[in-house]
Amino acid sequence: MSQQNDFDPLFEEMKSAELSESAKRDTLAGLHNKLSRKRQHFIPTVVSGLAAVAVIVFLVLFASNSSMFENISSGGGGEDQLVFAGAGENWEIEYVVMYQEGEREKDVATLTYIGDGNPPETIDYEVGSSSGTNNSLNEENSLVITSQGKGLKLHESQENEAVIRWEGKSETFLLTRK
Repeated sequence: MSQQNDFDPLFEEMKSAELSESAKRDTLAGLHNKLSRKRQHFIPTVVSGLAAVAVIVFLVLFASNSSMFENISSGGGGEDQLVFAGAGENWEIEYVVMYQEGEREKDVATLTYIGDGNPPETIDYEVGSSSGTNNSLNEENSLVITSQGKGLKLHESQENEAVIRWEGKSETFLLTRK
């Protein structure tokens, strides 16, 4: 005889058994509790799950974009910059290329006289692919050159040569990325 056939008479006997009043009450109370429990709705569960996934994806992308992290940690607000500098015996140059949201926004080159004696009245310069003649220095013995958009065209990934000429003298040196 199979195991299935052994249980059949037992189930038949259980079907005909009467439940006591307390068993009926307990059964009804259990059913009532199950039905009265609030079920979570499907849509809020899915929405909260999608929100959690979106937050995780954002954090992973944010952490993987190191330049974004550096901007925020330095208070840059989305602005990035490259700085080049160099000096000779009589002159020093700091050249800053500023970016706003990935676009080259502005270049600022500061040429400063650091030599002995009085500074020259005018100078000629070549920085990167830009040049100027008969430029006067300010009271800090500097010349500040500002350019919008494409900039002074200093090459971003290499050393750039600077030449300054004044009063029959000349000085040449390299600007390197800091």
